[in-house]
Amino acid sequence: MKKAFFASVAALVIPLFALQPAAIRAADFQVDVKRLSVTQCSMTGSLLNIDPNTGNVSIELVADASCYPTPVNQMASSANMTVVGATTVGGGQTGQGSVNLQLNTGLPGVTNGVTCVPDGVTASNVTVVSGWTSTLCTNCGATASRTVVLQNGNNQTNGTISFKAKCTYQDPGNANLQTVRSNIQSAPTVTVLPGVIPQPDYCESVTELAVPNGLTDAMRQLTGTVTGGLYPGTGKDFTIYTAVWGFANSTYVAGDPDSASYGFPGDNRTNVQLGLERSKYVSFRFRAPSNPVWNNRSGHHQVIPGAAFTLASIGKCPGQFASDPTFPMNAACNISGKGQDLVWTVTSGTTGACKLEPGETYYFNVIQAQGAGNLTTPTCASSLCTFKVNITGTFP
Repeated sequence: MKKAFFASVAALVIPLFALQPAAIRAADFQVDVKRLSVTQCSMTGSLLNIDPNTGNVSIELVADASCYPTPVNQMASSANMTVVGATTVGGGQTGQGSVNLQLNTGLPGVTNGVTCVPDGVTASNVTVVSGWTSTLCTNCGATASRTVVLQNGNNQTNGTISFKAKCTYQDPGNANLQTVRSNIQSAPTVTVLPGVIPQPDYCESVTELAVPNGLTDAMRQLTGTVTGGLYPGTGKDFTIYTAVWGFANSTYVAGDPDSASYGFPGDNRTNVQLGLERSKYVSFRFRAPSNPVWNNRSGHHQVIPGAAFTLASIGKCPGQFASDPTFPMNAACNISGKGQDLVWTVTSGTTGACKLEPGETYYFNVIQAQGAGNLTTPTCASSLCTFKVNITGTFP
């Protein structure tokens, strides 16, 4: 029995000694790392060790080795993205601008299987309008370029933006072998300036004139009676030109969504008589025609006063009967006396008439007073006087 017992113990001891961790030493050997039977890389080892607890295998290499395909190594070591040209854009009236980007892949030339795409942005007060969604390159070469349109979303603060891209390598011979090189960041950071909202090209109150010559908003007559012409009536709106004189043809381009206040010089052009209260002025707002068919067209507003001496003008402000430091007016834009014509021309060029810049806003002003420098002394002897307007010209 004793012999059998010791024999059993001896049989157990031998395997235990055999399982003690030990490094296997030999001459240098070659190791191939494969995935799905495809060799990813080869390396030379000098020492192989197997951990008996985990089964992990470690190999001491003779030299550094990379287990990535060549294109991946090239992108990993050299890929970058630069801003070509201006790095500060935007500003103007809209805060919109464009930036030119160049992706440098690190590849020596066209490489099958490499695709690079946008991978988002890092931005503050900036949005991308266009240009940063579609693929940058397929089977990429050394570089890929893109122009991106940007918009500053704040009217007061500068915005900043940088771009990110990523490149994917898909092994042409193995659908299961794919590697991504991400976080390719553009440099330097792009600054996008805010737009400057343009000031209105007209004013809405006589008090905005540097020299209002004694007139106030309270002295503006807002409604009144119209006799004669096509659209007579009481309680007519005396602040809007088209409420009295109607609409001319084709004063803006058909389909243009910005059509407000167009219609000058109107279609109500003969014997239009208006009632004007003593010590008041009237100001009818309109926009000069913007349709090119009106370019260099001229017209006459013949203002025929009644018994009272009358002044008329076309100006940038209500109640403006003379040039002003804030809103200049040329001499042709105001008339006085009896039966004079206020001659105007729609043009962006030069003219001896009262110049109406296409699309801009003006007021047709009338007052019965002693003169442009004495607007608060009325010439109407009663509580209400009248004046008449005829409009002539060759219009579309």
